[in-house]
Amino acid sequence: MKVSRSAQVAVDVDSTWCAWTTASGSVQVLNLMNEGFEEVIDAGWGDAVHAGAGTGRFLIQEGRSLHVWSPETGSEEKGTVDPGALLLEYPRDDGTAIAAATKTSLELFEGAKTLFSQPLQAPPLLLAWQRRRRNVLCLLTDGTTHKVDPRTGRITTFRIASDKELFVSCYDEVLGGIWSVSTDSPDVACFDRLETDPPTRIYRKELNVVPETIRTSHSGEWLIIRSSDTRPTLLFNVNSDRGFDAPGELASRGVPGVFSYDNRLVSVEGDVFETLPVPARADVRSRDGHLPTDAFWTAPPRMHRAALSKRKSVAAEKSR
Repeated sequence: MKVSRSAQVAVDVDSTWCAWTTASGSVQVLNLMNEGFEEVIDAGWGDAVHAGAGTGRFLIQEGRSLHVWSPETGSEEKGTVDPGALLLEYPRDDGTAIAAATKTSLELFEGAKTLFSQPLQAPPLLLAWQRRRRNVLCLLTDGTTHKVDPRTGRITTFRIASDKELFVSCYDEVLGGIWSVSTDSPDVACFDRLETDPPTRIYRKELNVVPETIRTSHSGEWLIIRSSDTRPTLLFNVNSDRGFDAPGELASRGVPGVFSYDNRLVSVEGDVFETLPVPARADVRSRDGHLPTDAFWTAPPRMHRAALSKRKSVAAEKSR
């Protein structure tokens, strides 16, 4: 089964900004705390975008070239990486460093200096920063998980419970573990809590669709499932163990989406984005489990076209 990485849209570490790539090769950035969505920022060219180490910061890769973008400084060069690598930026001392997972190795580096290197025996599926533990987490398709302490270089390796190859996953900071789906049960999402020794599997959720990507909300309460199945965008509530078809033009087509800090679903496609308020926990409770799901959506989706919004180039602003 094909490994899915879905780097077309990303949120920052606070889920207050999102960035996405377009078919033309540009990267667009949106401040999700701006209620009016009045400004979409053109961040330059890029093939993939990943979360950086601070509010509004993103890693942008174009070919082998790697840059970090932030609303304060614009674009800064950060070196070169292999195309298709999984990337993240993490805090280090008074600055930041980069973690990159390729098909053969996991490396931590700062500029031209390599801080840590570990060969990988299987393709990487997930690269995440554990904010509470301050570790770099790398999950491989065979279930092998490497946890690296960047301060000491100490690496801890273990396996999460899986008999078959994993093909999608995401990290949940709130719950402290990894959601993953394997080829032996491609419509079931499992959650392994990593903050126990050994890691413990605590959830097994029947999704009833085969996901292409899976993401978690900032609150740890929701999963967003993107699928090529009959339900292109499925919102799954972890607490109530229920799935909902997301309304809206973009969501109904299964375009890439992320969660904002205030539990909004943001779907993007080209120069158009759509925002949808996700129900609070109380709205998805049901005595008999058979209430119409339409009643749970309290506000209609809002469509926006980035090309018609106020846009600016940070580089242009800095050149004045």
